[in-house]
Amino acid sequence: MNRNLLILLLTIFTLNSCQSQTKDKTKMKKTESGEFYSESGNFIIDFPIKPTLRVIDNQIGMDKYKIYNYQAVAGQQMIYMAEYIDFPEYIIESWDKDQAYNQILKTLEAKYGGVFDLTKKEPTEQNNLNGIYFEFSLNPNANVPKGMKGGIKGKVFFVGNRSYQLTYFGEEQELIENYLNSFRLLK
Repeated sequence: MNRNLLILLLTIFTLNSCQSQTKDKTKMKKTESGEFYSESGNFIIDFPIKPTLRVIDNQIGMDKYKIYNYQAVAGQQMIYMAEYIDFPEYIIESWDKDQAYNQILKTLEAKYGGVFDLTKKEPTEQNNLNGIYFEFSLNPNANVPKGMKGGIKGKVFFVGNRSYQLTYFGEEQELIENYLNSFRLLK
């Protein structure tokens, strides 16, 4: 009896330890230079303040996956986001790069219920990564919530079956370009 209890306790402690290590790897940590990095996401970026993490369960067909979304709210209508998604490989293999970028942009547009229109989309390259830069502006024909100002600027990069989406939502300010251009992979 005591042996079975000991095995059960060791199993619980081992599982808790593994779960704790996984959580630690997903949290953002600050570098000596003041930037933030995600070990599990394999990236570094210059958030203006420490971001919080939301892990969102998602599903395509029968395949379940997680969206790791880091957000820093720096003021009213100043939201910085960096997220990564490990898509099922068959999905990435079935899309060409333009289809993948377009799907992400359509999803972003739908997320805000048509309040924003895509006004700019162009190729971008930084730190040996090729992707797209995009901008959304308020749609003058949409039912824009009272007090909403600004737009959305961002970049999307694919590395294998992983997408990285960097987004700024809010009014124009100096830190946006520094934030978007600071993104790079750890390895």
